[in-house]
Order: sequence, then structure tokens, then C-alpha cells
Amino acid sequence: MSSAFDTVDHDCLLSVPWYRFSVDGNAMVWFRSYLTDRTQTFVVGEDTHGLLLVSCSVPQGSELGPIKFISYTQYVSELITSHGVSYHLFADDKQLYTAISLDEIHDGRQHLTSCISDLQEWCASRRLQLNASKTLLIWFGSRTSLRRLSLADSTLMIDSVVVQPTNVARDLGVLLDSELNLKQHVNRIASTCFYHLRRLRQLKRHVNVDVMKWLISAFVFNRLDYCNGILSGLLLSTIAPLQRVQNAAARLVLGLSRSDHVHPVLKELHWLPVVYRIKFKLALVMFTIHTHQCPDYLTDSVHPFSNNDPARYRLLSATDTNYSVPRTRTKFGDTAFSVAGPVACNSLPAAVRHADSLHSFKHRLKSHFLACFND
Repeated sequence: MSSAFDTVDHDCLLSVPWYRFSVDGNAMVWFRSYLTDRTQTFVVGEDTHGLLLVSCSVPQGSELGPIKFISYTQYVSELITSHGVSYHLFADDKQLYTAISLDEIHDGRQHLTSCISDLQEWCASRRLQLNASKTLLIWFGSRTSLRRLSLADSTLMIDSVVVQPTNVARDLGVLLDSELNLKQHVNRIASTCFYHLRRLRQLKRHVNVDVMKWLISAFVFNRLDYCNGILSGLLLSTIAPLQRVQNAAARLVLGLSRSDHVHPVLKELHWLPVVYRIKFKLALVMFTIHTHQCPDYLTDSVHPFSNNDPARYRLLSATDTNYSVPRTRTKFGDTAFSVAGPVACNSLPAAVRHADSLHSFKHRLKSHFLACFND
């Protein structure tokens, strides 16, 4: 959306809590007090202009600003659902997606266009505007399917703007390519990490080992671990650049040369290799699911054995926090979280899975993976 936070109408916004969420009394007075009598001052060079009364917008960096904007646009979810389209909402960014076969391309495009058209009308009623120039369209599929797709009209029309499909789209910092092989995402992470390692190398003479480990954790490992659960099931050759990053970081910490073997160095530093870091993230998410500490959409994506078949309820697997693993027809299907998550969880020893707290689970899980790595 174009300048979404700046165009929120206060009168419309104040009607939402009452009509949609039954907010009244002192709570409604509090909301109204937060929005009324706001002023702004503009400073250009040495000139000051103001005070100007603000009748629209919500402070984007405030505590209540994002909450108010979400409530302001909450009806969007019902509108999108009425078209049978799936969605993700990220404040002023809306993400629509649907699954269709190659024979349904025309109908699928019409379906999305109709949904977006209704969304535009709703936005206009709330003094919001969709930004067609910043809208991205991407088709996901196998290489064969994408070749066949190229022969059809795969564009979308949004407010007289023709949106051409792209091969790569950024989603919350992750580069998703049309074939979902994630090679571009991995290569971008590796390139960024090596850049920071080159900068940190200049500090090697001025800091000790512990400080260097902290710096690498802050500038490199946070990038290696960000959303790394999506890398599960990929070929080792695909994630090899990330392992090279970790190897280079280990050599930098201990001042080793490129020819030195890095396996004992990783054990000395107690660093899990990239493959185990991916498994660690999957197992951690599964633990939050099992302990009801995660969003519902993650909980709904996996199923304990006892929930699938009443006959299994008395089996040992049903009481041992095991999760069912859906059958897939392709190797690519094994990369889905609904498959990779249960596989990672079921492979853990009972002593790890039965940890009584998240802190304890992390400690046991890392100890378990370090033992596997050392073996």
C-alpha cells in the first residue's frame, strides 16, 4: 500500500473498534484521546512551519500505531477469504497466493484479478491505495511446468498496470525463486557473510578470541541462522556455500590458514555445522508446537500420531511425542515443514524431547547434535 500509515483516517479508525470489536466505555475514550488533538511541525532548513492539526495517520514507530493499523485493515482477511484465496498480512503489505494446475491458468488469473479489484475498492473506501508499481507476481512450479507456463499469459492487471511475473521475490528477507531451489538466497547470504568476515579480519589483531566469537555471532551467524529451516532437504551442494562461510569464520577466530582442517576446530569452538543448525531450528519449532508456544498455523501443519488414528492412541509412539510424517510423491515434497519438522522431531532421543522447558530443550538438543557431530 502507498503511504499506508500516513493515510489512515481517524474518523474511520475510531469506528472500527466499536463496530468490529465491540470496544466501548473507557477503552473507547482512551483510543479517541490517543488520536485527537495531534499536531505536527515541519522544519525545512532554518524555517519552521506549524503547528498543523493532524486528522489522519498513525505513528508507525509507536506502541499503538501498528496495532491500530492492523485493526483498521482487519476486514481485508474476510474479503480475501470470500474469494477462496489464501493470504499473509504483514502490516501494510498483503500477500495473496493460490494453487492451480497448468490447465487452470486463465481461471486462476481471473480469480486473483477479481480479488485484487475488490481489495482496491475496499481500500478506496478507507482512503488507502494499493501500489501497483511495487506489486510483485511470481509463479512457483517445477522447471517443466514453468516452461509450459511461459507459453501462456501469466501477467496480472492491477489498476490499468500490467504486472509482469518475476523469477525471484523477496519475502521477509528470504529470496524465493520460481523453482524454490533457494540457490540465489543461499548465495546472497554467503556473499554478505564473507563481506563481514573480511571486515572482521581487520580487527583480528586488536581483539581476543572471545570478542571475535561475539562479533562473528552478531554479524555472521545471525544471517546463517535466519529462516534456515527452509533449507531443510536441499542438496548438500546447495548449502555448501554456507558451510564454507562457517569454516572461514572458525579459521578466523583461531588464526588458522586455509589449508588447516576445520573439523576439529568446529568441535573445539562447540559450533554446530550448518546441516545440524538447520535440524536444530526445525526441532526447536517442533518443541514450541508441542508446548503450545507458537502460532496456530504452525500447529495445524503437523499432527501427533494420537490425533490421526484413534487406534494409535495406546501405542508407545502416541505417548512419546511422535508426529506423523505425510507421504510425498517427490523429493521436493520432503522439504516442506509438515514433513521436515516431524522427521527432525521423531529422530530425537526421548530424553531430549521430554525437556521440561525451552532452555533445557535447547541445552539438551545442542549436546545431542554435538555428540552426533563428534561421532
